[in-house]
Amino acid sequence: MVAVGIVGIGAYVPPKIMTNEDWAKVVDTSDEWITQKTGIKERRISEKDVCTSDLAVFACKKAMDDAQIRPEDVDMIILATSSPDVPLSSTAGIIQHKLGCINASAFDINAVCSGWIHALEIGSKFAADDNYENILVVGAETYSRIVNWSDRSTCVLFGDGAGAAVLQKVEEGRGILGTWLHSDGKGSDVIEIPAGGIRKPISSDNFNEGEQYFHMDGRAVWDFAIEAMPQAVRNVLKRVHRDLKDVDMIIPHQANLNIIKAGMNALNLPIEKTFINLQKYGNTAAASVPIALYEAVEEGKIKSGDLIITVAFGGGLSWGANAIIW
Repeated sequence: MVAVGIVGIGAYVPPKIMTNEDWAKVVDTSDEWITQKTGIKERRISEKDVCTSDLAVFACKKAMDDAQIRPEDVDMIILATSSPDVPLSSTAGIIQHKLGCINASAFDINAVCSGWIHALEIGSKFAADDNYENILVVGAETYSRIVNWSDRSTCVLFGDGAGAAVLQKVEEGRGILGTWLHSDGKGSDVIEIPAGGIRKPISSDNFNEGEQYFHMDGRAVWDFAIEAMPQAVRNVLKRVHRDLKDVDMIIPHQANLNIIKAGMNALNLPIEKTFINLQKYGNTAAASVPIALYEAVEEGKIKSGDLIITVAFGGGLSWGANAIIW
């Protein structure tokens, strides 16, 4: 099989910082409670005139610069997001126009917080094809616009940001070794925005105010995530014929520090084998893994030849992991 790897990576978060103390002025919460329950200390919030596509463009430009390619060299843009600029058309198409990627096709996927894992797998398949050279994979979210700022159980958890990577064919022995993905649709209502789709239009008689915002069953997510994370890691390693002892670094979805700790404990791996930045950014959904991957590379935590596992879980319910030789 043709080897495909990440040859350029970038990330972007808005400059505006919102701390736990700031949230305590908005809803009935505290820095102590948020930190103890989640590990989050602050998150980034986009200005009102900034869209998900804008965050993505900043991250994409960094990734393209890192890969030393021009906008016209990009053959395809795959955007993972659950907070698009508009319900229709594709936000990836908006990104394509803003970047000037005149030769690229573009489309969105929505697997919520595990979107990046799915997008990287899809992108790797296209990049392996002789008809494509440069695939731009993006995870970008603006959750500050879709959470209910009066719902203290969810609003304090999320932040905005974007991460991107350029995929190309690489030499044998490195790149994306394989991916394991799974879904459980009977849990689709555990994480959802109840209204705004065909089932319950916002203007319909059965619409109730507040249903246009993000909803989550926190207990159900906890029970799901502490099982999903180690399962995905084990299964992707089995698929690529590697062992846990071979893993150099796990880049987990940055949702909750306690979930990450529980997952690593289930894998019998030390927490030092993860990269964690959720204390700075909160949960940025599909953007969390690529932002963390970018920062791990920038900080020298990932070296050439390392076996990296990126793993995430989210709405759908959906979960999965990628195995990558850096």
